[in-house]
Amino acid sequence: MVTSNKKILVGSAMVLPVLVWMFVILYYSVNVPWYDDFDPFPDFLRHWIANDSFFDNLKLLFKPNNEHRMVIGKLVTLLYFKLTGTLNFTFLHIAGACFTLGTLTLFWLAFKKNNVKWWYFLPVPFLLFQLQYHLVFLWAICSLQHQPVIFFVCLSMFLLSRNRFGWAVFAGLCATYAMSNGIFVWVAGAVVLVLRTSYRQLLLWLLAGVIAVGFYFYGLSAQGNESSMAFFIKYPHLSVLGFFAFLGGLFDLFPEKSIFARSVLPVLMGFTVMIWIATWLLRQIVPWLKSTLNWPRTIPAWLKTDSPQQNETKSLNEFLLGILVFLLVNAFVIGLLRPRFGFFVMIVSNYKMYPALFLIVAYAVFITSSVRENIRQRVFLLSITLSIGIWVMSIFTYLPGIAERRKYLLVNAFNQEHEAFGLGHVPFSEGARYVDVLMKNMVDSGVYKYPLEPSVLAKKAFAITTSISDGENISITTSDNSFLINDPEGEISWNRYDGEYAFVRNSQRFYFFKMTAHKYTGRNPFRQYDTGSGVEIPFATLKPGEYDLGIAKVLKGKTTGGVLKRITIP
Repeated sequence: MVTSNKKILVGSAMVLPVLVWMFVILYYSVNVPWYDDFDPFPDFLRHWIANDSFFDNLKLLFKPNNEHRMVIGKLVTLLYFKLTGTLNFTFLHIAGACFTLGTLTLFWLAFKKNNVKWWYFLPVPFLLFQLQYHLVFLWAICSLQHQPVIFFVCLSMFLLSRNRFGWAVFAGLCATYAMSNGIFVWVAGAVVLVLRTSYRQLLLWLLAGVIAVGFYFYGLSAQGNESSMAFFIKYPHLSVLGFFAFLGGLFDLFPEKSIFARSVLPVLMGFTVMIWIATWLLRQIVPWLKSTLNWPRTIPAWLKTDSPQQNETKSLNEFLLGILVFLLVNAFVIGLLRPRFGFFVMIVSNYKMYPALFLIVAYAVFITSSVRENIRQRVFLLSITLSIGIWVMSIFTYLPGIAERRKYLLVNAFNQEHEAFGLGHVPFSEGARYVDVLMKNMVDSGVYKYPLEPSVLAKKAFAITTSISDGENISITTSDNSFLINDPEGEISWNRYDGEYAFVRNSQRFYFFKMTAHKYTGRNPFRQYDTGSGVEIPFATLKPGEYDLGIAKVLKGKTTGGVLKRITIP
């Protein structure tokens, strides 16, 4: 029996990772687009505003963005625009986060009707609300791709497990048009219906899937995936390792180390967890084989279930089975198509929601299975220790990078606003010109406003007239193509306002560059950054002229720094 005080303690522990996650989003989010954000958000709105035709706007909603049709993300953008007349990327981050809160709710609803004790749910929020996938919840395009697709896949499987077939199909359609991997929801649902022997519903489900997927791929290009197959034939072992690394990606605890050092633990843990998952899957499949094909004639003892499943347990198993099939198919496709871009893609931040979900499902299928209570308690203690350990360690290893990225985006937004480059494209390239024209249109029409924070910092940096003293040991190295500035005493800060920047200025122009912390190269695996910071400033980013080159340091609201030297760009 759990006392009221213990209930409050466990309940508070469940809420803690959610509150920390939401705080990180609100504290570090910045209203700035980045790289792939331009096509589905500002460019989409620009064309939407210019069009009067209903059918032209409908085409805009379904227009592909790279290999994705982001109908859900565009509808969220439109909703905010209709309410406010503006585009705000922080809102898009928050909107994406709401889908993940919805995913947690679905797991709780599926879990609480089972006959296990409610506090066994405790590891789930610690696994789900990780800072490791910050490139999902703090990058608008990923925020409104990965989080909605996971929510709608889970919702579809939840409804299917509760025999609400029509709504499950609708949720499957929403998953399909949230992101390209949403098409795997039809595979997941088909497996659930086959094992349930609901063959009439299976035919309807497959028919809906064929129509949805057929329309999804209508007019889409291959996106270079044919070269991925050639790469797989040449390096098949990378796809096998990539499959396990993807599933074990939450064990990528040292994001600034070499890719080999980072990927060893994810591969090992992904493989280890898959042993249990494979066993559980066989326990779901073998009874169907026995009843349908009368094979195998004798079921091995380790594949037998202890008792007939109650309705609640059967519903939960179907829910978890559908999500698991989705995750495994997703991991298979990623392992097949993505290694050609580099093995780091298997554990990149914007894929980390999927291994988090994989561990949640692996834990849930064990904790709700027919095992002795003492074994269940031991697995719970192991799981809560592991989940809290990953969560805490991820805060210390990922949060500094999150803080640095916010500052990087802000100064690049300043460069974009005033010097026509900065937000993810090579300066003065065709892509940079497209972004410049697009963002000026958004600003002139009143749809978007750049953040004021970097402009305030620029004014303070412009007021710096003193020279850096020799005693500060800040060095400048000039190569054929760039300046390299190094401050051996620079330190990384979690504070969103503190930071160190290089600037290049004259009476007409002002360029900002974020100085990044030096990476630690010693033996301590838990240390990510070393003392010191630096930045490389390519000549190609600067227009011809004479400039002052200097640095500005912000610490606790105070701006210091100085001019390093006078430079000439021919």
